[in-house]
Amino acid sequence: MKVHSIEDDRVRRRNIRQNEQAGPITRGAAQGNRVALYSRAFFQLWLFRIGCFVQRFAWSVTIASILFYGICCWGLKDVTIETDIVKLWVSQGGRLNEELNYLSNVQIRNIQRRKREAPVKPVNAKKGHQAPRRRVVELPKENGLGGGFQVVIQTPSFTGENVLSKDSLLRHVKLMQEIADYHVDLYGEKWRLSDICFKPPSPSFNSGPLAQVMTKMLDKIIPCIWITPIDCFWEGAKPLGPNPPLSLGEEITSFLSSLPEGNITWKNLNPTTVIQEVGQLFDMGPIGNFFERAGIDGAYLDRPCIDPLDNECPKLAPNYFDRCVALKKFQEWNMAKSPEEKITLEKKELPKKATTDGLAETLLSDIFGKKRKKREDATTTTEAPKGKKDDKVEDYYAYEEDTDYKVDSIGNSTKLGKKKPKAPVDKSCDEYGSSLLEWMRKNPDRLGEFLSEKEMPVYPDYGKIMTGGCKGFGKKIMQWPEDLIIGGIKRDDSRLQSAEALQSVFLVASPFDVYLRFKEDKADLHPTLNKRRWSPAMAHNIIVSWQRSYTKQLYGHKANFETEGVRVFHPLASTSIADMLEEFSQFNYFIIIMGYVLMVIYAGFTQARIEGRWLAIQSNVALAIVGVIIVTFCSISGLGFSTLLGINFNAATTQVVPFLSLGLGIDDMFLLLHNYDEIINTVHRNEMGILLKETGMSIMVTSTNNILSFISGIVLPIPALRSFCSQTAILLAFNLIFLVFIYPAIIGIDLRRQRAGMRDLGYCSRRKKIPTTGSVPNSVSSKVQLTSMPSSAEITPEIEEFHRNQPWYTVGGFLTNHYIPSLKKKVVKFIVLTTTLVAVIASLIGMYYSTLGLELADVLPEDTPPAAFLRAREKYFSFYPMFAVLRGDEIDIPRQQRMIEDYRSELGKSKYMIKAEGELQPYWMSMMRTWLKSLDVSLEKEIAAGRIDPLTAKTAKKNGTKPAPEAIIASHLVCSYGTTFNCSGRLGSLKMVDTDDVINPEGFYNYLTGWYNVDNMMYYVSQASFFPAPPGWEVSEVLFRQCIRKKDLILGKAWPRTSCRAFALLSDPFLPE
Repeated sequence: MKVHSIEDDRVRRRNIRQNEQAGPITRGAAQGNRVALYSRAFFQLWLFRIGCFVQRFAWSVTIASILFYGICCWGLKDVTIETDIVKLWVSQGGRLNEELNYLSNVQIRNIQRRKREAPVKPVNAKKGHQAPRRRVVELPKENGLGGGFQVVIQTPSFTGENVLSKDSLLRHVKLMQEIADYHVDLYGEKWRLSDICFKPPSPSFNSGPLAQVMTKMLDKIIPCIWITPIDCFWEGAKPLGPNPPLSLGEEITSFLSSLPEGNITWKNLNPTTVIQEVGQLFDMGPIGNFFERAGIDGAYLDRPCIDPLDNECPKLAPNYFDRCVALKKFQEWNMAKSPEEKITLEKKELPKKATTDGLAETLLSDIFGKKRKKREDATTTTEAPKGKKDDKVEDYYAYEEDTDYKVDSIGNSTKLGKKKPKAPVDKSCDEYGSSLLEWMRKNPDRLGEFLSEKEMPVYPDYGKIMTGGCKGFGKKIMQWPEDLIIGGIKRDDSRLQSAEALQSVFLVASPFDVYLRFKEDKADLHPTLNKRRWSPAMAHNIIVSWQRSYTKQLYGHKANFETEGVRVFHPLASTSIADMLEEFSQFNYFIIIMGYVLMVIYAGFTQARIEGRWLAIQSNVALAIVGVIIVTFCSISGLGFSTLLGINFNAATTQVVPFLSLGLGIDDMFLLLHNYDEIINTVHRNEMGILLKETGMSIMVTSTNNILSFISGIVLPIPALRSFCSQTAILLAFNLIFLVFIYPAIIGIDLRRQRAGMRDLGYCSRRKKIPTTGSVPNSVSSKVQLTSMPSSAEITPEIEEFHRNQPWYTVGGFLTNHYIPSLKKKVVKFIVLTTTLVAVIASLIGMYYSTLGLELADVLPEDTPPAAFLRAREKYFSFYPMFAVLRGDEIDIPRQQRMIEDYRSELGKSKYMIKAEGELQPYWMSMMRTWLKSLDVSLEKEIAAGRIDPLTAKTAKKNGTKPAPEAIIASHLVCSYGTTFNCSGRLGSLKMVDTDDVINPEGFYNYLTGWYNVDNMMYYVSQASFFPAPPGWEVSEVLFRQCIRKKDLILGKAWPRTSCRAFALLSDPFLPE
């Protein structure tokens, strides 16, 4: 008798199995893909082995897998939710990303190179003198979304409302005043918009007696720069402040007649006349030139009033209404009435004398005290050595003689300190004038009873005035295009007839700019601020806190709730979208839990088998509930693992991925449970091996395809989509592990319950033996031995037949008894095919009309205030700020000015560029050119008058008059080119700007440095940024400057006689979508 070994028995059984699977192909009775067949056999073999393994060691596999998933969950402690739209939607490594980060990369490289090349300084090295640097703007945030622009849009409160009306415009004025008063309490101070807004710094005055006082005064009174439609009217001055108003007292207002009495604000201030009058008192340097070039003139006093019946409407307004004359007419008309018909006006208490600011006392002390002190000091001090003071231009601005103070013609008196006698004033106008105006506003139909038609208040033609846009307080440099501030326009020819929306834009300064603004000791502005702890980070917190307070208060503004479903005010700050994305990127645990609870209920319902009054032994409710819970756990651990890999979360991660992974994971879980019912009734050994062998292949194929599909999304350039695909692929992989290893092990544990005859979810119930039946299911053949592993333990018994119980109320019963039979009917087939064809045609039509791109509103959740703002902006004001960069390594700015102008002109030709009156706004080079032209004119005038020597540039008095400060600056700039200071043959013959409007290339960077330091207010208004920033500069005989050496140049080579290179930003702030 021949004895067969165990190995021979295994080989024999393997050959039998392969012959059974490939026999028909081998015998030529069938055709097919052998590779696919053998591959399937290979995978089924290993799936069978895995199933047998997890069934044998069910508890060990379950506990080990859960521990592994628990370790992956540890990564959730380092979760980072990305809310920066640029980082989410701008492709990494692309041209746009390179351009956005160009300046930042240049700065980083420059810092790194300077650190490498920095020489070792001596221990006791003395620091050289350098002129103080001006406060300058920070470089743009480089996100292209206008981080410094805070916007509020006003839309109609009812359908068909015309916002170019008195009520709508006054509503916008009131809104702007409210915004100006918004404040946050931080670091022991109240911070308002005026503290953080974008506004020019105080101009630098020469070393006259009142320079410090004037600087402090202008610090308080220089307004914020904002773009608003109410700038067309006098009411545009109301939000500008200052807040609280500036009060200088009667002494100063009587001394300077151009100052208004009482509280001083932009509502009653004429800055040009004040500067002209103060300029007679001491030399204010080039600030007067700035006012002229900026077109400040009378500021807002010469603009029409929206409501001429406003008590504060100035006399210079074109539609000023004289309330005193109207009061007399009213009194005459009212006195003629009977006592019963007489109208009683409320008497107003006259304001008391305003308290004087400490600034006024300092101002008086400087005016009247310094001359006396100079006389006292003259008797005790010795004369300075020659050559030390004569050549100092600073001393040129100091006043050494009493005649330098031209106070005789200042104020209301011919003799200093004495007031001009005032004519008696009728107080009745002040006492009853405001009450009369209020009565007139409430009774417009009765004005004709005591006023003639010519005496009636004149309301402006709002559409005509606002046609073409509005202008800020600097009329020549602050022009707001019509499309920028008015939306939903309807015209009558070229004139505005009506509009649907108004928009105001607030320019907020950068944190570093705010830090520099309060770095110096300014006790009068924020007395309790700790200057030692003051830092840019604190300034950043203040700005962000104010922005969030601004949006929060406008979101809850009462005007937004007067009519249900109608929002009137729509704010947006640079923090709004990020905050909203962060809010909606958080896990909404209630929604997630409710979704999973519903899934648990559904899974339990579909797997329930009732027998008597409780779940039957064959019921799988416990398996369904545990399966949903483990799928949830898999999703959480997958997110933790993705965090360990450095993948950031975003809104898709928290709002989509959990439900997507649940749906895909539960799908295959139900497939396992469906086949499990058949397996346990037909197989009585190695049940999990047979289950995975029959079902696992389908699960492996579908899960692998899903994982590969999402892995292919990793190559997408959009960071948000790349993160979403990566996280989903990881979660699907974790679900696959769960379905192949953990869940079969849990089913194996439940199988022991069923074999023991215990009811589902009734583990303490009485045991009952499971009856067995015997016929063959449709999926297998009768009397066939299924062989797998060659081990004797893996040989399966004969398969018995099984009939599934499917009641009519189950999904299976509906499909088997109703849906499938109905599909065999021709009418149903025709309806299904026709419906499918119509859906395909409609889809193709929709694809034809679809547009590419992602709207910003699509990123935010519906029915939120930011989404409402974006819808309003897309409808009325579809524009975005932009900036252009001139790369100093690729262009020679001084010698290619014409090319820069042509480049900017080409930008202006674009129909998408918003322009004021058809022309682009002035930018830094045009403003600098205008300044240089004014200096050329002033220098030519002083040379002709003999007050400046054209050979030596020395100054002299002629007829008691000194040269203008602009001429002094011009002489130093003309004599400076590169690192050379030489006046020979230059003064009187060389112009800084030639007849072709080209700035002299030889001294271009010298002029740029002078403009940057001297005309810093205009530089700030231009919104330009230079990198590296020009050095500090002051007026002296030698052009004092720290020139950037060749090795310090960031990019490119050093041009001949060029000491500094600059990266200049062309400031065209608005580009439509």
